[in-house]
Amino acid sequence: MDLSHPSAAAPGDPRARTAVPADATLRASDADRERAADVLRAATVDGRVSTGELQERLELVYSAKSRDELASVVKDLHPVPWSRGTPTSTKDVGVLSDFVRRGRWLVGDSHRSTAVVSSGVVDLREAEFTGPETTLHVNAWLGTVHVVVPENVEVRVEGTGILGGFKQDHESADHSAAHRINITGVAACGSVHIVHQLPPAKGRRLQERERKSISNK
Repeated sequence: MDLSHPSAAAPGDPRARTAVPADATLRASDADRERAADVLRAATVDGRVSTGELQERLELVYSAKSRDELASVVKDLHPVPWSRGTPTSTKDVGVLSDFVRRGRWLVGDSHRSTAVVSSGVVDLREAEFTGPETTLHVNAWLGTVHVVVPENVEVRVEGTGILGGFKQDHESADHSAAHRINITGVAACGSVHIVHQLPPAKGRRLQERERKSISNK
């Protein structure tokens, strides 16, 4: 037997494991890449990464060969976990009386808003979500509802208008966004406005209403 060269390691032999280069254990899997991509999308939703930077980083993520490469792409970011707990509210109803839902609040998988001969505001810009997709059922009967959505989320509007309608101020982020908001419902002789900022006059009225509420306490 020629002893000048070591024999090949048989499967299961401990030498087989040591013969594998150490960096092979750091090879990135498809699941690793998807987790890194999710971190980037979440960071885009909360404004830490721009949409242009998102595309650049995603290209690096999907071309990464090792976990170290993936870590370098997202090292300055941390995943934004979905919040746990009981939603702050599952519905808002205004009948001859306005309603406002804004500030920090926890939104579940679905939320229902109804304005009957009144107006309402559902502001999601500071809201926290329990999952990657939220469905809002918005009904406006002889009323108006403003739904304020964050930047860089995907918004799908499928409401029905009867002598009224659903209006969106501009196109939402595409399917690469980490969070999706579905808006459905009925606008009967009323309107539902999906906006990224409240109209100035509406915003001023809300601020005045809040000041009066605080002064009356």
